[in-house]
Amino acid sequence: MTFLTGFGDLAILLPLAAAILVWLFAIGAPGAAVRWLVAVALCMGGIGLLKVYFFACSAGETVQSPSGHSGFAALVYGAIVAFVSAHAVGLAQLAVRTVGVAFIAGIAVSRLVLHAHTPLDVATGLLIGVATLAFFLWESPGRQASAVSVRPLLLAAVVFGVLLHTRQLHAEAMVQAIGSYLKGGPLCS
Repeated sequence: MTFLTGFGDLAILLPLAAAILVWLFAIGAPGAAVRWLVAVALCMGGIGLLKVYFFACSAGETVQSPSGHSGFAALVYGAIVAFVSAHAVGLAQLAVRTVGVAFIAGIAVSRLVLHAHTPLDVATGLLIGVATLAFFLWESPGRQASAVSVRPLLLAAVVFGVLLHTRQLHAEAMVQAIGSYLKGGPLCS
C-alpha cells in the first residue's frame, strides 16, 4: 500500500499540477488554465485550512486531518482522466474512466490501510478533491483537449511518477505547527 499511497504525495502531484497548467496554456486554453489554478488553490487551500483547524481545535477521533493525498489525487488524476477520456470512445472511454477512478480510490484506501487517516478524513479529502475537479470541468475543457494530443501530459505524468515516486514533501509538520500555535485561541470558540 505504501507504493500506491506514494502517488498521492505532493512531491508528484505539485509537478503534475504544474504540467497540467503548462499544457492548458500550450493548447490555447487560457480560460481553462485560470480555472485550473483556482481549482488547485481551492483544493489545497481548503484541505490545508481544515487541517490547521482540526489540529488547533480537535474534533475527536473521527476527524483528525482531511486526507490531502486523497483530495489532491482526485483533482489532479481526475483531470488527467478527463483529458485522456476525451480522446477515447465507447469501451475505451469507459476503461480509461474506470481505471482512473480505481487508481484514485486505491490511493484513498491506502491512506486507511496505512492508518494515516480515519474514514471521515479520507471522505473529506475526496469530497474537496471531487468538488474542485467538478468546478474545473464545469466548462468542459475536455472538448478543447480532445482536439490536441494528450501525449505530452501523459509523458509528464509517467516521468514524474517514475522520478518522484519515492520522494515526499512533508507539509503536515508545518500544518501541525500552525495548528499548535493557534490551539485554544479564538479560532476554536
